[in-house]
Amino acid sequence: MRLRVIAAGLAVAGLLAACGSDDDSTGSASAEVTAPASGTVRYESWTPTQETFDAVVAAFAEDNPDVEVTSKLAPIADYQTSLQTQLRAGEGPDVFVVSPGAMFTQFGQYMEPLDDYAAASNGDDWADVYAPEPLSRAQADGTTYGLPVGYGVAGFLWVNKTLLAEAGVEVPDTYDDLVAASAELAAQGIAPIALGGKDPWQVVDYYLALAADIDSDALYAAMDGSGEWTAPGLVEAFDAWGGLFADGVFQEGAVGAATYNDAYDLFTQGKAAFFANGSWNLDMYANSLDRVGSFDIDAIPFPFGDDGAPITGDVSGIVVVNKDSDNKAAAYRLAEYLSTGAGSQILMDTFLDFSVTAEEREPSELPEPAAQPRASIVTMIDERLAGYRQVPSPSVAEALGSALVAVATDSATPEDAAGRVQDAAESS
Repeated sequence: MRLRVIAAGLAVAGLLAACGSDDDSTGSASAEVTAPASGTVRYESWTPTQETFDAVVAAFAEDNPDVEVTSKLAPIADYQTSLQTQLRAGEGPDVFVVSPGAMFTQFGQYMEPLDDYAAASNGDDWADVYAPEPLSRAQADGTTYGLPVGYGVAGFLWVNKTLLAEAGVEVPDTYDDLVAASAELAAQGIAPIALGGKDPWQVVDYYLALAADIDSDALYAAMDGSGEWTAPGLVEAFDAWGGLFADGVFQEGAVGAATYNDAYDLFTQGKAAFFANGSWNLDMYANSLDRVGSFDIDAIPFPFGDDGAPITGDVSGIVVVNKDSDNKAAAYRLAEYLSTGAGSQILMDTFLDFSVTAEEREPSELPEPAAQPRASIVTMIDERLAGYRQVPSPSVAEALGSALVAVATDSATPEDAAGRVQDAAESS
């Protein structure tokens, strides 16, 4: 499997100037990391589930019996608000998780540089354990500010072939096929594509797929700040996005639906034939096998363009150490354990996702129904990966999500939407 992430070319404004420790604790990283870890470490994130994290903590304690790990998990929006408040006050968890791109930029000033800790723990060639592209998403100007965890791709569709067969509908290959299939499914009371349009990250994922198909160069130029969101190909992608709603390929009320659990429930309960979600949805075979185990489910390229749209990919999360932590060495130990240690295998066995390491790893046990869709996702990664999936600028990411909702609800033209995002880019 080939992981290729087009590196974000923008200079992350203010990140390096604000990042880093205010004391000399990083200089003593070697002594701290190689000494027995002790004390308390607090972890906060939106992921994984409490049950999974408890399993990680129990395994971590076997190797680090003198470290007490506490945790607080919350939905991502609540988590981000709480984290921002804590960190601004010079407090917050010792270890926390950010998404690559905008969230990495937003919280960059609170992150401890980790290169010295990593070298103290695993030698000067510590980075060789990682595939270069995933590690690069946790770096800025050659400095490592976190450790990547998991890798996922988005922009494709999950398809319930059992439901399609019962409805007498073929798996669509082209966009016209998708429109016709959606109309037939709706006529039979079956939702076509279940979309969590309430979630900005979800609508952005599918816009990126369309834009990457129409003009990938223009998309990534706009993403890294060297191009403009008003480029003709990106305006065309906004128009194509609006067309998905006009052509009825999503369920009724998609814009107001949450991925979890509105759209997720529609699909896993056999009420929608397709599901717009990324590779991390493989965890339904761990969490909802009783619902989906009897269905023949696969993953297919989004039917668009000549032979289906490209996909985009990124690390699932970046585990970072708070630069104001009082226990950075133990915090680093936990971050490393989650990224490449035994904790990473526990996470992979839960999410059934893909590794960030140079040596490919696999889930310890793959439920039989998950084998085919996971193999299809691997093929898409090898053949259709356009580049990274997280918009680097927080203000642009927010503007893009809002603009896509506006186009979907006919409250903005494609040209207006592109202009709004470009305005955000110029103001950031």
